[in-house]
Amino acid sequence: MKFTLKWLREYLDFDCSIIELSEALTRIGLEVENVNNPYEDLKNFTICEIKKITKHPNADKLKICIVNNGREDLQIICGANNVRKNLKTVLAPVETVLPSKNQSNGMKIKKSVIRGVESFGMLCSAEELCLETDSNGIIEIDDNKKVGTSYLDCADEELITIEIAITPNRPDCAGVFGIAKDLVALGLGKFKEQDKINLEEEVSTPIKLKNNLKDSDCPQFLLRLIKNVKNKNSSEDLVKRFNATGIKVISALVDVTNFLTFDRCRPLHVFDYDKIDGDIVIRHSFDGEKFKGLDGIEYELLSGMIVICDDSGIISLAGIMGGERTSCDFDTNNVLVESAFFMPEKIAWAGRKLAIESDARYRFERGIDPNSTLTGINLASSMITKICGGKVGNVVSDGEYKKNKKNISIKASDVSKLLGYKFEMQFIKDKLRLLGCDLIEKNDIIEVNPPSWRHDLEIKEDLIEEIARLYGYENLPSTPIDDYDKLKSNITNQSQKLKKTIGRKLASEGLTELKTWSFVDIKYEKIINSSKKIIEISNPISLELSCMRSNLLINLLNALKKNIKRGFTDLAFFEIGPVFNGYQVAEQTEYIAGVRCGELVNKDWLQTNRNVDVFDVKSDIMNILLVLNFSESSLVIDNTEIPEYFHPKKTGRIKIGKQIIGFFGTINPKILKKFGLKTEVSFFELNFDAANKYFKKEKVSKKTFSVSQFQFSKRDFSFVLDKEILSSEIISTIKKVDKSLIKNVKIFDLFEGGDFGNKKKALAVEVLIQSEEKTLTDEELEKLSLNIIKKVESNCNAKLRL
Repeated sequence: MKFTLKWLREYLDFDCSIIELSEALTRIGLEVENVNNPYEDLKNFTICEIKKITKHPNADKLKICIVNNGREDLQIICGANNVRKNLKTVLAPVETVLPSKNQSNGMKIKKSVIRGVESFGMLCSAEELCLETDSNGIIEIDDNKKVGTSYLDCADEELITIEIAITPNRPDCAGVFGIAKDLVALGLGKFKEQDKINLEEEVSTPIKLKNNLKDSDCPQFLLRLIKNVKNKNSSEDLVKRFNATGIKVISALVDVTNFLTFDRCRPLHVFDYDKIDGDIVIRHSFDGEKFKGLDGIEYELLSGMIVICDDSGIISLAGIMGGERTSCDFDTNNVLVESAFFMPEKIAWAGRKLAIESDARYRFERGIDPNSTLTGINLASSMITKICGGKVGNVVSDGEYKKNKKNISIKASDVSKLLGYKFEMQFIKDKLRLLGCDLIEKNDIIEVNPPSWRHDLEIKEDLIEEIARLYGYENLPSTPIDDYDKLKSNITNQSQKLKKTIGRKLASEGLTELKTWSFVDIKYEKIINSSKKIIEISNPISLELSCMRSNLLINLLNALKKNIKRGFTDLAFFEIGPVFNGYQVAEQTEYIAGVRCGELVNKDWLQTNRNVDVFDVKSDIMNILLVLNFSESSLVIDNTEIPEYFHPKKTGRIKIGKQIIGFFGTINPKILKKFGLKTEVSFFELNFDAANKYFKKEKVSKKTFSVSQFQFSKRDFSFVLDKEILSSEIISTIKKVDKSLIKNVKIFDLFEGGDFGNKKKALAVEVLIQSEEKTLTDEELEKLSLNIIKKVESNCNAKLRL
């Protein structure tokens, strides 16, 4: 929201500097983003008076001016066409630097010789001082200004602008009127009484109005005819204000409505009455219905949008944009002024669906003052007749907005308890009244009814926040917390602790944690989730975030894609977050997922590099399960019922009993192609909620840790087996042969193809054997080795490779 200092003064009588005003605005939550004061660099420029003018002897267009600066007379050469005797203007003395806001300025004024005549300064135009983009001649100053004083005394406050950021809960401050009221509540300045609107209704408004939405999306709708207007350009003062604040200048009729949008946060619309065909109807649009807006674009509407129609079709998309067919131009003779209240939710939905940004939509979707409907149409009518003439008609309406009063009970002790500071009841009452609240006092309780323009005041905590805001958060004293010992108590639950530990573990393994939106693009959701229902959002924050994710994979793949485009190839990400399978709370599940692609290690002379594979993500998910105190022997790993986004031959499934808790493997190349990825990607996902149900806190054993003092032995085996058999089955089978002697089993090589064909493979296994009681003999080692071979051959349908 951008406004000029002069605009604010029309409602607020205050005496403070621009810096103090900016600090006050920020203090009450209207954060000042920018202040543009073109006069701040002009303090050394003075008011002077031209005493005498003679013709330059060597230049026809130049004049020699004798200028008095309040202390002495100076000779200055000037070529402006409006230079004349007794004119008061602006003097840039020698050594003064012109404002440097464009390339032609920024120079220092020096004593100079122009065509053989000395000049001791410069008489300035508004363009040279960066006050206007184009000017004709030097600045002319009123005769009542004192010669020798600073030009800052003549500052035009219409050129000093302040831009503030408005939070979504404060639409009342999307108008200068509301900003002024909020500053008065703070205690800065005094609100100026406004002139009463005197309108004489001279004609009737002969139009039939039917509001089909008065009980739903359009509770209040007003129309008024103004006849015999003469549309023209707006006044120079209004044009200057609009140019300073970035508001588009169109014509007087339209400028009036735009002015009230920014002045009172009261959007209105004017129709050319003679272009309207028949009666006016407010209704919902039909699916596929067409509407051509003032921007010249034809929009295809969805069912349920609020539209204003005549007998020939839609003339306005309510609360967002008027239609081209009934727009006003300089030939407009009769206008129909519209003022209405539309429900914010429906305006926000329609605006987002059609991707239309407008000043009216910005205010309607945040919630304007419903009680400003009649005031707004009267203000607009008064301004139109003053500028364009015309005869005012009566107001035609259909619908009346009736909002239940919100009586909020509050006590002074409530304020003190929440803010930690004792406020006097009188201070509380004074501030609430300045906000526009109606108060009823009952002993030590106040019944508060907030004003119609403050939709955000719903509960007593909202009122307490207002007290703190207007008192000043910086003025609230810091006090020690009484129950400090309670803060030191552990409030983190077991699930939160586990997720934190898991995150650290994955980070230590080289994965970077991501925190992404729970919303995803529906086109990606359809790729990953073709068999389940898609949870669409009725009012998404953008078209690219239109549904809830059913899997963490989508955002992880998009993160890979974005980083690969930036030139990174070796990537590893993980995320811990919710996925959604329905609209109910119980259908939200916490998952842990991670992706890897590229090379696992960088090339160096100690270690050969290799590409990431399925075993790396298996290691990642097993590390998570170790944090949850699962041993590999307690898990079932197979490769059946694999999700469609995994490669069917390079994926494993993990179960605890009959409960599926996760998957690991390589992403299906068809899925990667749809995401625009050309590299192989390994992925794991774990249903944390399901796995956490089986978590048992590990008991601390009193048995001391000991290392066997006896010699260990290693035995290597190579087995030929079916390709479908997982390495985990081999490892599990071997460990079960003798749990006391077999300390570790690992796969160190894999052979496929060649003599084995397409259905067989060979796995090379290393087994570490060690006793806690003695050194094993060759006979004992041989016997254990034969048992390992026997068990693997029988349980895994394998043969020892000779």
